[in-house]
Amino acid sequence: MRKILLILFCLCYVAAGYAQSFDEPKGKPTVFIDYFRRSSNAPFAWVEGLRNSVIEGIQKMDRVILIDVDAQDALRIEAQRRSSENISAGEDNEMDRLSAMNELGAQYIITGQVSSMTSTWKKDSEGKGYYDGSITYTLKVTKSQNGTLIGTKTIQHAGLTGGRGGNKEEAIANTITYAVHSMRDFVDEYFKIEGTILEVNTEKKGKAEEVYINLGSMHGVKEAQKFTVYVAREVAGRTAKKEIGRLTTKTVEGEDISLCKVQKGGEEIMQAINDGQTIMIVSREQTLMGGLFH
Repeated sequence: MRKILLILFCLCYVAAGYAQSFDEPKGKPTVFIDYFRRSSNAPFAWVEGLRNSVIEGIQKMDRVILIDVDAQDALRIEAQRRSSENISAGEDNEMDRLSAMNELGAQYIITGQVSSMTSTWKKDSEGKGYYDGSITYTLKVTKSQNGTLIGTKTIQHAGLTGGRGGNKEEAIANTITYAVHSMRDFVDEYFKIEGTILEVNTEKKGKAEEVYINLGSMHGVKEAQKFTVYVAREVAGRTAKKEIGRLTTKTVEGEDISLCKVQKGGEEIMQAINDGQTIMIVSREQTLMGGLFH
C-alpha cells in the first residue's frame, strides 16, 4: 500500500511539472465604474455619452467584470443632480461610496474627470466648412479595499483621433466614439493578464514554435492577444524579471488554456523551460496607436 501511495505521489508531482512553480492565475477582477466629474464647459449629456463609450470599450475587452454604479441602488445619484452645473459623484462622501463599493464586491474602481469638450469651426482644402471635435479626460484606477491609487491616464481625442460634424453636437458625438477604441490600451495597461507556459506544443531545432499557456476565456484571453515572456527570480525578497520572448494567442481552447505562437525568443524560451526556470507571461498593448477594433 505504501508503494502504491509513493507511486501516486510521484506521478502527481511529475504531472504538476513546470507550471506549478507559478501561482495559478485568478479570474476576471470586479471593477466598478463611477460617474464622471466634469468642468463647466462640458455639458452633462456629452459627458454621459463619453462615459457610455468608455463602458462600451472596456466591455469589449472582456478582461474585467464591469459594474456600472448607476445600476446599484446604494450608489446611484439621480440624473437631475448629476446634470446640475459642476455636480459630480465626488460631492458625496467619497469614503462612504468607497466603502459601499467594497461591500458590493468591487476590487477596483474607475473614476473619470472630463477637463474639456470643445469643437472648432474649420475649413478643408476645398473650402468646405466643418466642426472639429476635441475631448480631454482623465481616468483613475484605485483599489476598492483601501483606496490605493493604481494609476491615472489622461486621454485626448483630437485631430486624427477626433471627429467632425456639421454642427458642434455632431462633432462631439463623433469624437466620443473614439473612446471605445482607446479603452483597449487602457485595459491592457491597468488590467494585465499574468500566467505561465504550461508546455511546448511544437519545436524546431531547439526553438519553441507553439506553446500552451494557463490562461483562457475565464481571464479574457482572445485570439491575437499578445504576451511578453519573462524569466523571473527572487532577489532579496523581490521579483526580478527579464524579457526573453513574445507570444501571440492562436486559439483559446478552454477557460484556462490557450495555444500561442512564439513570435520572438523561441530558443530562449526553450532553454528556460529545460533549465526549470520560473517563466511568467504578461499581456501587453495590442497596437502602437489607439488600439482600434477591427
